[in-house]
Amino acid sequence: MTYNKASSLFDLSRWSRLAQIGSINAITGLSEMVDQEIKVTALSLEEVSMRNASTLIGNPDDMMVGIYLLFSGSASGQIMLAFQPQTAFELVDMAMGTPPGTTRELGEMEQSVLAEAGNVVGSFFLNAVADHASLRLLPSPPAVVMDMVGSLISAVMAEALQESETVFVIRLSFSLPDRQIEGRFLVLPTLDSHTDASGHEENQTV
Repeated sequence: MTYNKASSLFDLSRWSRLAQIGSINAITGLSEMVDQEIKVTALSLEEVSMRNASTLIGNPDDMMVGIYLLFSGSASGQIMLAFQPQTAFELVDMAMGTPPGTTRELGEMEQSVLAEAGNVVGSFFLNAVADHASLRLLPSPPAVVMDMVGSLISAVMAEALQESETVFVIRLSFSLPDRQIEGRFLVLPTLDSHTDASGHEENQTV
C-alpha cells in the first residue's frame, strides 16, 4: 500500500504520539529560554472543524496574543501559539529577567521577545516531529499579534480554510514552581501533495 508520507503524518492516531513528543520538546526549549524549569501538566489533542476552532482558544471578543508561523519542507502548514495577554506579559518578564508585573503592554521589544519564544517553541516542536517522522520541516520567522480571538483566528485560518475542513488543536497546560500557565497550539497542516526540497513528491510504502 502506498500513501503520501506528509498526509499520513497528520492521521490523528499517529499525530497524537508525535504531538506529545513535539510539545514536550517545545516546552523544554521554552524552559531553556526563560531559564526556569517548566513542566507540561496537561496535554490533549483534538481534531475539530474549522468553524469550531476559535472556541478552543476563547470567546470571539476575548483579547489574545498570537505568535504565528508557517512551516514548510516535507509537509507544510501553519502553527499558532496563543496566550491570554497576562500570560504573554509573564513570559516576557521571565525571558527578560524582570520582576513579575513589569510588562504591561507589548511594545517593539516585548514583541521581539515573544517572537523569539515562538521561534524557539516552533523550532523545538517541528524538529522533534521531523526527527521521529523522518521528515524535513522548516519554520518561518514568527509574527506576533494581539487582537480579539475572532479577528485573530479569521486572519490565520483564511488560507487554511481553502486547504482543509479540520484543524488539529493541542491544548497545553504547563507549570512553573509557583504557578500554572496555559497556552494553545493551533496546527493547520496542508494535506494536499507535498514535495521535498528537490520538488519530488514524498511517498512511503508499507
